[in-house]
Amino acid sequence: MRFDYVRNKAAAGTYRHWRGAFWPPSGAYQVACLDLATETPDLGGGFLTGLAALKTVVDADWQHVKETAGEDTRRFHAPALAASAMRDIAKHLPDDAGRRALALRADAVEHGYTTEALCELAELREDVTLVANHLGTWSGKDPGGLPTAFACRSDETGQGFVDAALAERDRVEPYLRTLMVDLRLGDLPAFGATRLFFMAGEGNLHPKHIAYFLPEDEGVGRSPYMKTYYFRNTHRAILDTVSGPLSARYVRGGNTFDPADERFAGIPTLGVLSHEFGHFVRRPATDFGPLRTADKWAVGVLQETAADVFGVLVLAEVWAGPLGLDRADVIAYYLAECLRYVDRGLGTFPDSDGMFLQLSYLAQVGALALDGPVLVVDPDVVIAGLRSLARCLAEVLLLPGPGPALTFHATYGPAEPGPLKPLVEELRLGPMRSVEYVQEHIHVR
Repeated sequence: MRFDYVRNKAAAGTYRHWRGAFWPPSGAYQVACLDLATETPDLGGGFLTGLAALKTVVDADWQHVKETAGEDTRRFHAPALAASAMRDIAKHLPDDAGRRALALRADAVEHGYTTEALCELAELREDVTLVANHLGTWSGKDPGGLPTAFACRSDETGQGFVDAALAERDRVEPYLRTLMVDLRLGDLPAFGATRLFFMAGEGNLHPKHIAYFLPEDEGVGRSPYMKTYYFRNTHRAILDTVSGPLSARYVRGGNTFDPADERFAGIPTLGVLSHEFGHFVRRPATDFGPLRTADKWAVGVLQETAADVFGVLVLAEVWAGPLGLDRADVIAYYLAECLRYVDRGLGTFPDSDGMFLQLSYLAQVGALALDGPVLVVDPDVVIAGLRSLARCLAEVLLLPGPGPALTFHATYGPAEPGPLKPLVEELRLGPMRSVEYVQEHIHVR
């Protein structure tokens, strides 16, 4: 069912009424547990009680949204209750930056964001972050926002990987110009590598998000003040239980992907960061408006595809050398993630359709071989194929005419499985896989 592309695409965005914890609908789920207690800072019983109170407010608001599914709002039903709970939690935070950030977010819950608040939030580097709002969920489920709260703490090791890559930022645009002479890199969001320790509302359902992009996910579009919060522990749990096993089963050749190996310690974090870079690659004439008017789903798929492709090339060909990484390890991680996203199904997630498109393109141009459902890999050939795909995307997506992009999407996208049919058919036999957060430490005392 999850690979019925035509049916799923027709239903995309119509699940605002869906109350089940598991989405998309599937006959079976295989769930691994991630205990968040070990990640929680020791800030006293009052802090945990405050989180429990906020969870009650957010979960109740989620229920209210489901009872009034015809409404589309980015506001809490009872914003004063949510803001009050946030301010109570702020009293227990250890650092001035964290208290200030939470005060600004509580004010925004009640009154909306000001430009000054967004600017300040983007620059703050708090030790503990808490966000509560109607946050964007999977676009194939609901195009609006749903009540969500999360709390995370900064991850010094992960942020070290980020800062090392950002020190090499000046190398990125010259590299892009080797792919297409007028490619440019736009303004990038701030990026925080964190460890999640609390989740409530929509974000506590399945599948799990590994990052939120603020304030865009809060419904504030086109803000120049952006920050990404990446959950390194969530991502690692997913790599351990989904990407790693899929890679072991369906990839042959190249380096073996093992998320527990120290060689891969920084690559997932850098992979998410480089994906962010990929979202901001442009040409002077780039305008997604005509394509969005022609086919909103296709533009989402192709934008995610471009972010993946430009991102993995930046990681493999720009950052890997200076950061002491083996680019064959980068490709091993990349293919494992491609398999994870494709395994979620087709026609339901634009990023999953985009990963399918990438594998389809690489297979059709000969950069990947298939032995039944198994990907047969030469990392250098895959990188050459990704360069080719990047140039194609620069031509069909980053210019304003929608025709070539729609043709490209039809040729390589998931409407026709093509050479990936044996892989899809085998993935169809397995259950959906997800991670469940264990939060027994969050309760009213």
